Amino acid sequence: MKKVLIKVICFTMSLSMVLGAFICGPINTVSAKEASTQKKVLMVIAPKDFEDCEVVEPMAILKANGAKVTIASTTTDTAIGINGFKITPDIKISNAKADDYDAIVLPGGTGVISNLWDNEELRTLIQQFNSQGKIVAAMCAAPPTLAKAGILKGKTVTMFPWEDGIKELTTRGAIYVNEETVTDGNIVTGKNPAASKSFGLAVCDALKIRKFSKNVLMIVTPKDFEDVEFYIPKTLLEINGANITVASTTSKALGLNGSTCTTDIMISNAKAKDYDAIVIVGGTGVIGSLWDDKDLRNLLKDANKEKKIIAAICAAPPILARAGILKDKKATMFPWSDGIKELTNNGVKYVDKEVVVSGNIVTGRNPDASVAFGLKLCEELKILGK
Repeated sequence: MKKVLIKVICFTMSLSMVLGAFICGPINTVSAKEASTQKKVLMVIAPKDFEDCEVVEPMAILKANGAKVTIASTTTDTAIGINGFKITPDIKISNAKADDYDAIVLPGGTGVISNLWDNEELRTLIQQFNSQGKIVAAMCAAPPTLAKAGILKGKTVTMFPWEDGIKELTTRGAIYVNEETVTDGNIVTGKNPAASKSFGLAVCDALKIRKFSKNVLMIVTPKDFEDVEFYIPKTLLEINGANITVASTTSKALGLNGSTCTTDIMISNAKAKDYDAIVIVGGTGVIGSLWDDKDLRNLLKDANKEKKIIAAICAAPPILARAGILKDKKATMFPWSDGIKELTNNGVKYVDKEVVVSGNIVTGRNPDASVAFGLKLCEELKILGK
C-alpha cells in the first residue's frame, strides 16, 4: 500500500510540473487544410471532483496528435478536480451534438458518480455517438455511465477495481477485465489514474491519429532508477509523438520511489541504427550497474558515430564520459563531487546548469530538471509541439 501511495504522489507531482508546459499553451496548431480533416473530441467532465490527471493527460495526448478537444460539463462554471486542477468547460452537455464530434471521452473521478452516471442528457448523447459508430471512451469511475446508457452489453471493458462499480457493468451485460486499457469495437475503457497515458493513446489509436515521428531508446538501471527522471521525459516525448522503447539489463526495473516498469529490450540487443535518440535515466542504481556496462558503452559509441541524440540526467552523465564521447564538451549532472570528477577526469567541462546541450549531447542536472530535460529532448529531436 505504501508503494502504491508513493507512486500516486510521484505521479501527481509529475503531472503538476507538466501542466504548465502543455495545458496552458496551444499544443496543436493546424492549417486551414488540416482543420478540415482534424478529429474533434468531446470530453465530458464532472463539474466537481473529476480526476485531474485523467483529464489533463489524455487531453494533452489528443491535442499533441492533432485532435481538437472541446470540454463539456453540466455547467460552464469553472470545474475543479480532486487535486485542485481547474478548467472552464466550453459548453454544457445539453448543448452538445454527436454530429459535431468524432469521439466522446469521459474521464473519471468521484464526482462522476453523482453528477454523470444518471445524467439523462449525457445518456442520450452517448447513445447517439454509439449508434453512429463513433468512438465512445470512459475511464476509472466513468464506464458505468456507458453501461447505464445500454451500450456495453457483450462488450469487454475495464474500470477502477471497485466492487459496486463493477456490478454496474456486469449486471448490464458487460464483461469486466482487470486490465489497464481495453478496446472493444468502438468502445475504449481505462482502469485508473495510472492508465491515463495509455488510455489517451488508445483513444488516438481508435481515431487513427496517433503519430510516431521519432524512435527513442530510454535506458534504466534494473534497480533504483529515479522515477520522475523516467516518467516525466517519457510522457513529454510520447505526447509529442515519439515512440519509446525501454531497455535495461533485466525484464523489469524498480524505481527509487517504488514504481516498476517492464522493459522492452535488453541493452545487449539494442542497436544504435534503430533509434533517433538514446536517453539514460539517472538514480543511484546507475552507478553500480550502468557506469561500466560494456554493452551500453559500445551502444553509445555507435550512436555517437551516427550523430544520434544522446542524453543523460542526474547520476548518468559519467556513463557518457567513460564511453569517451564527452571529451571537450560541456555537461551537467547531479552536483556530487565524485560524479563531477568522473566528468572532468575524462576531459569534460562541468557546468552547473539545469540542462546543457553540447552538439548532439544533452545532459540534465537532477530530478527537478526532468521537465526541462524532457522538453529539451523534444526540441533537439524537432518534435516539440508538432
